[in-house]
Amino acid sequence: MASPAPVLLILGGGANVGSSVARAFAAKGYKVASTSRTAREQGKDGIDLHIRSDLSDPNSVTQSFQRVVQALGPPSVVVYNAAAMKANPPDDPLSLTVEDLNHDFQVNTSSVLAAAHEARVLFDTLPSTASRTFIYTGNILNKVPIGPLLDLGIGKSATAHLIASASEAYANKGYKFYYADERKADGSPAYAAISGQAHGEFYTQLAEGKTQIPWLATFVAGTGYVDFSK
Repeated sequence: MASPAPVLLILGGGANVGSSVARAFAAKGYKVASTSRTAREQGKDGIDLHIRSDLSDPNSVTQSFQRVVQALGPPSVVVYNAAAMKANPPDDPLSLTVEDLNHDFQVNTSSVLAAAHEARVLFDTLPSTASRTFIYTGNILNKVPIGPLLDLGIGKSATAHLIASASEAYANKGYKFYYADERKADGSPAYAAISGQAHGEFYTQLAEGKTQIPWLATFVAGTGYVDFSK
């Protein structure tokens, strides 16, 4: 009897990275579920199940996981690809309001914690042969402040700490947690020029890798993982 197809869940299935990651995993034989705030055509980009969900409400994460498990089975790979931000004047970061920060923090960190929790619970039920990988789409903001992006930087930095903690705590179980950050070849940030295709290729490598690379998974399009920490 053939083994069931592995399942990928993408939280925040946007048109660039989200769609590219979905296609890359579908090509590897995965059943793919995605979520976003807007409706999406079923079957497009290899997506078998699309769920409308607002990640500013962490409670929606549990509901999405439940629907995926019921429809496709427990996901062995979870990608968190959502982000929210309110830009501030570059010369006045402290003009960011507490209300805006708290709202976006739900998307950038609180719902990530909810998703990582749900993933860990399901990973406990999966065999050791399953991928059991959680990937968060990050950027350089956990390392370098960028003038108008205090809001997003606080969220990225907090979530980087979350991913680092989970990576260390669950390594003995074989669970992989990554903060993925696309860079240019010189180590500078990719900014808006991020490559959806490169994310799809790298994320499948992370999911299928037999050993865990460092949780801070910096990568370059066409090259893969590059350690820019030195």
